[in-house]
Amino acid sequence: MTTRTDWQRARRPEEKEQRREIILSAAAKLLDQEGLDGTGLNAIARQAGLSKPNIYRYFESREAILIQLLLDDMDSWISSLNRKLQRLEGTDDVDSVAKTFAATISKKPRLCILIGALASVLEHNVSEDTITEFKQKLLSPYNSIVASVSNAIPALTVEHTNSFVTLFVLTASGAWPHCNPAPAVKNVLRRKEFAVFRLDFKETMFEHAITSLRGFLVSDA
Repeated sequence: MTTRTDWQRARRPEEKEQRREIILSAAAKLLDQEGLDGTGLNAIARQAGLSKPNIYRYFESREAILIQLLLDDMDSWISSLNRKLQRLEGTDDVDSVAKTFAATISKKPRLCILIGALASVLEHNVSEDTITEFKQKLLSPYNSIVASVSNAIPALTVEHTNSFVTLFVLTASGAWPHCNPAPAVKNVLRRKEFAVFRLDFKETMFEHAITSLRGFLVSDA
């Protein structure tokens, strides 16, 4: 953890950007270790070695920090996803597309947590300008996924490709906590009679993806 004595006020743009990155790194570490509830503004400030008032020089709220984390994680996921989907261009290989979506999102637990908290937590205590900027930054990566899926499965209409991508992301955010329950729940679910409630995230997301894609293709036929 950086101590406050190490800090001088950032004046140059590159210094300000460095401060922002340190704050984001602190928030990411806390979120991974303590979960959303443990990632408060005071905790972020301590982790970053800043006073709470200094955080406000770079972000308007805790939620604004987490929204930026979401964007960063989304960019990382989409970059990996698009690289893999490019190999499937023109194949109409629905199984491989579904496997690719499931495999890549499974490596992004923090993204699933943040998307799940977006409407109920992150988009509160932020200004309309912040929300507008956030939505604008989402458009380009979102459209790139839609284009990659359309290229891989030309038989799927653009409308249904949009629906598939949106529903997949929403399902991932909702499925993640159920597939990764609290320790006490995990212990209970080890009992044979509760086996039906045990869920594997990657498998769950594959089943959702393959079912959705096949259903949309039947509808488009």
